[in-house]
Amino acid sequence: MTETPTEFIDVARLRIGHYIHLDVGWMSHPFPLNSFKIHSKDQIEAIRTLGLRRIRYFPLRSDPDPEATAPAAASAGEAFQPLSGGPRRELLAEQRAGLEQCERLFSQASRTFRRITDLAHARPEAGREAAQALVQDMSDGIDGAQESCIRLLSEKIGERASVHAINVTVISLLLARACGMDEAALAAVGLGALLHDVGKIDLPERLRYHNGHLTTAEQQFYQEHVRYGVEIARKMNLHQEVVLAIGQHHEQADGNGYPARIDNGRMAPAARIVSLVDRYDNLCNPGNPCHALTPHEAMSHLFAQRKHCFDNAVLTTFIRMMGVYPPGSVVQLGDGRYALVVSVNASRPLKPCVVIHDPAVPREEALVADLGGTPELGIRRSLRPLQLPRASFDYLSPRQRLCYFFEPGRASADGEC
Repeated sequence: MTETPTEFIDVARLRIGHYIHLDVGWMSHPFPLNSFKIHSKDQIEAIRTLGLRRIRYFPLRSDPDPEATAPAAASAGEAFQPLSGGPRRELLAEQRAGLEQCERLFSQASRTFRRITDLAHARPEAGREAAQALVQDMSDGIDGAQESCIRLLSEKIGERASVHAINVTVISLLLARACGMDEAALAAVGLGALLHDVGKIDLPERLRYHNGHLTTAEQQFYQEHVRYGVEIARKMNLHQEVVLAIGQHHEQADGNGYPARIDNGRMAPAARIVSLVDRYDNLCNPGNPCHALTPHEAMSHLFAQRKHCFDNAVLTTFIRMMGVYPPGSVVQLGDGRYALVVSVNASRPLKPCVVIHDPAVPREEALVADLGGTPELGIRRSLRPLQLPRASFDYLSPRQRLCYFFEPGRASADGEC
């Protein structure tokens, strides 16, 4: 194989578009790779702080005329937004339509869930039929796609109880499929996830939506929602596996959950999934937003500190499916730019789809970029939203409340998702 020729260039002459190599140890610079193409002025400034006078660059891998391409490349995203004019408008319209479709389906599911809870006591059989139909529609949507992505939605799309129920149902169905469950098991997981908190309708509102500060007596009363949920599920004549998922969604693999303190071996398969996803969503969307963990922090917390609480195989599959940076994560890319993870494909979770802060592109026109289409660039680290520079925070608008739905996976083209 013929080696690509290199030349030396003064650091002062570096331009956007140069493909360079840093002849220093990888711990001595802030970039994920020693060799890369320069895409921003911030990268040039970072290189200049290294104290090097000259560095190697690859003329054949660099843009033909870096000076001429600098204005376009200086916008954060040349590597991700190569389209312009009509093709770019078409892709933007397609992405917007996909998001609108996800949000429309989420809203419909939320309205159906509210109707189900209204029917739970008055007309339990009708409530069961509505719940089964909703779960079947969601399962069909997932099964109809060769690959499904978990998509982040607007945080204003629904009220709290329905958002939590739909979040848990979407992720539980995807997780059950990733675990290889058959159609009957998927149905049980979906219904158990959708109705896991149905017993809360019999709690006083101050307990139903508590912010984590409960007295011992209030905590004991709150835990009664599990028993109430089982009673409602039996009135609805739900399958026993669904009743078990509702009754065991606060149990733990180590036997320290409630109400029965059973261990993993006695938990129903559906309950092992619902209990994990319920915990994950509550970490990201607690009653008090000040206590919220980022999705990345929630995933790390479950693996590092709560691993003993969940079925090991289910937790491993969950982490593999959601990735290290689940939707809603705020990240810094390898080239220093900031981004919001908006979609994760379970088949390649380490390369999510992101919206990148690009001052040169209006926020409402930002494309969703697929990191899977740019193998040379990855995620450097996860951030809390308040760690973002103000301009990036305003542009990316990190969600205080996370809402998820699924969308069919699409093949990437030109770096776009």
